[in-house]
Amino acid sequence: MPHANLSARRLILSPTQKGDEFSRLLDKLKSQSPQERREAIDQLADTESPNAIEPIMSALKDPAAEVRAAAANAVGQFGDKRAVEPLIAMLSDEVAFARSAAARVLGLLADPRAIDPLIAALKDSNSSVSAAAALGLGSLKDTRAVPILLPLMRDPAPDVRAAIATSLGDLRDRRAVEPLIQALKDDYRMVKLSAALALADIGDKRAVAALSEAISAERDEESRSQMKEALNRLNASPDPEKQ
Repeated sequence: MPHANLSARRLILSPTQKGDEFSRLLDKLKSQSPQERREAIDQLADTESPNAIEPIMSALKDPAAEVRAAAANAVGQFGDKRAVEPLIAMLSDEVAFARSAAARVLGLLADPRAIDPLIAALKDSNSSVSAAAALGLGSLKDTRAVPILLPLMRDPAPDVRAAIATSLGDLRDRRAVEPLIQALKDDYRMVKLSAALALADIGDKRAVAALSEAISAERDEESRSQMKEALNRLNASPDPEKQ
């Protein structure tokens, strides 16, 4: 495995050898091959060196979308908030999977500057970007997003509805309970499961009866099992109304 090999090399390389390895990766980042540049980004991130941050951030403007996306994912590993503004700009990237990567990582960086751009990204024409923006907002844990997320529980794209449900669960806001209860009747398995898990995360006992009913109506054995786990967690959680 490449990452394991690199980790092993980190343990045995002398400081000079580590410097040579780092220089080699910087040179690789200038390769004409997008695949090699992407590999260089992954390997630079694996060095965990603070010196890797700026070269990786520069790759956010790489001409190849797969390299830009790899760079976005890599800066997320460092948690460096210098990447926030470049990632916000990347939400306008011409390639959807690059926009999705930017949205996801902005959530991980937990910087309030990302809230409004991610809210705007909920309206992206590509559902995977909208879903990533929703998950990013959930990671930011700012309940100002709740009133904007709630109507999107009726979005026509099931991946968006599932992501909204997950985000609402992350936000732990009781205003989401009734819409999530309704989502237990969704036609799509991933939406129902996301809603069940979100209700368990929120911990509001109003959902117990509805979740029990959804379990009884569910025909898929795996889905029923996961819903039962959510119900057990919900029953075991303290009721926020009594806290």
